[in-house]
Amino acid sequence: MFLKPFRVKTQTSIKASDRKKLRTDIQDQFPSLSDEDVTKLIPAKEEMMSVKINTHGDDNVILYCAGKVPVFYHIFKSLFPTVYTMWQHPDILPSFRTWPPVFEKLQKGADLMLPGVIPDNQPSPKMFGNLQKGDLVSVKIAGNKAPVALGKALLSGEDMYMSGLRGKGVQVLHILGDSLWDHGDRSTPPSIPEAVPQADEEDNVEDIESASDATGNEALDSDRHLEQLESLDISEQTNCQEEASIAAAASTSECTNDEDPGEEEEEEKDPVAEMDALLSFCFACAVKSRIKKGDLPLLTSHFFRNFMQPFSGGKQMDLKKSSFKKLSKFLQAKVNEGYITMKEQSKGVDVITEVDKSHLGLRDLQIPEVTEESTGADAAVVGETDTFVPLTFTDVYCINGATQDFFRELGYSKGEALLISEVRECVTEYIKRNSLQREDKKTVTLDPILAHIILKPAEGDLDRMAWEQVINRMVGKMQASVAISSGNEPPTVKKGKLDPIKIITAMRASNKKVTLVENLEDFGIDVRVFARLVQKAVACSCSVSQSEQKNKGQSVTIQGNQVAFVGKVLLEKYKIPRRYVTGLESAAKQKKR
Repeated sequence: MFLKPFRVKTQTSIKASDRKKLRTDIQDQFPSLSDEDVTKLIPAKEEMMSVKINTHGDDNVILYCAGKVPVFYHIFKSLFPTVYTMWQHPDILPSFRTWPPVFEKLQKGADLMLPGVIPDNQPSPKMFGNLQKGDLVSVKIAGNKAPVALGKALLSGEDMYMSGLRGKGVQVLHILGDSLWDHGDRSTPPSIPEAVPQADEEDNVEDIESASDATGNEALDSDRHLEQLESLDISEQTNCQEEASIAAAASTSECTNDEDPGEEEEEEKDPVAEMDALLSFCFACAVKSRIKKGDLPLLTSHFFRNFMQPFSGGKQMDLKKSSFKKLSKFLQAKVNEGYITMKEQSKGVDVITEVDKSHLGLRDLQIPEVTEESTGADAAVVGETDTFVPLTFTDVYCINGATQDFFRELGYSKGEALLISEVRECVTEYIKRNSLQREDKKTVTLDPILAHIILKPAEGDLDRMAWEQVINRMVGKMQASVAISSGNEPPTVKKGKLDPIKIITAMRASNKKVTLVENLEDFGIDVRVFARLVQKAVACSCSVSQSEQKNKGQSVTIQGNQVAFVGKVLLEKYKIPRRYVTGLESAAKQKKR
């Protein structure tokens, strides 16, 4: 929930009456806390704030902060303690113990697998006490009693034993190093020594290997785990990701096994982290050395292709293989870091308006030498005239407010675009997962979520519907959109009806005729590149200016009636479908010879 940054909506001081109610709710939900403990957590006179936030998954959460430290958060009508609170009261919840390498995987969003749990007791149906499915639990590192994560049990204690300690055990809700921890004072967990249950050396090695297998890591010996544990517990750094990296580096350098260190390093490389690093490096080089004041405002898609790509060293920058998945999310992260400023020039079209070349992150950056052929708009012109990849237009459907409850259960969030085949797969998966298919295999039982979305007001008591009708109605409830892509570049999704490119002829001063071309940016076409292409081809004056229509971006003004040529370029070179181009009928008629 908090792995990605959240948005703060409001902040208000908590009144005395609200503090009293909050203390009562905490005592009701966490009876192990005494009155004195709750009073320390929710002080009567110190400053306390109620912060309303909106998470990346579009969940509304209320944080209760004492000073600058979040102590509890409220969602789904329940209170959840933060790691800061659990450090003060380690026994506030039942706990699961695990190894440091498993914790590193949890920080990346993985759930805690049962093979990675170090049990306190001998295997038995009551080895986890009276734990029930859905109960809140804490996660701690072997050797330190201070919890590092909050989670929810995915099985009861008895079911965990019956499963042979296999499969998922805990869904992680909040962890040291996420955005909720970052909202506080970023302190590290205290060192509260705790004895690790002893076992034979062979059993200990087997447990560690199981923990590593559960998270996708290679097997590590117990000494390596203890080294990582010391690094995690004692380090004074505020960035937990750096702590994990340092611990891993230390353990690798001191490893005494028979494997070749070089081969182990190659196995440990994370392709997602490598792609993130490549994108960040190319971005920094482009901002520091390529972007000029005259290039702004700059379309984000052309910034990616023409300004970042030259610094990739021939490597392919594939956003789908990064943790960001989309160009907009990557650039938004850079906006949050203060490198650039962006705005939405028109619906679905983002531009970079400002860059900060004095940013501290660029101070020590060494710019590699790049073969200087042409940059900026010149490079784009070369790309358009020599190696242009035609645009492709794909009908997609975006998840909107009416359908977000359905797709959230399948791991999608509001605003994501899906092909109709993907929508069909989602509906099929949902029906099978919830066993909604009826015996005749032709109709589907409508559960409350499906009924709320696809039923019309007059069909309030309908409890079944044909498969195809369910799919068609789900598609009809989503927002029809168009995905525009060029080659390997990330597609630009235009929500709603796509306004066509307009070619208009008009009269200017001295009775001179001009041709206006509008809405090019909606189709991912750089207006300056297009203007220079036309200018060179027909040898006429050509300029770029702000459209006379509000929120329509920039338009191209061409001297004379050039409708026929512009139409030919758009239809044949840019491969724009004929239905998306208007005004071709105003082309000058050819004189008969």
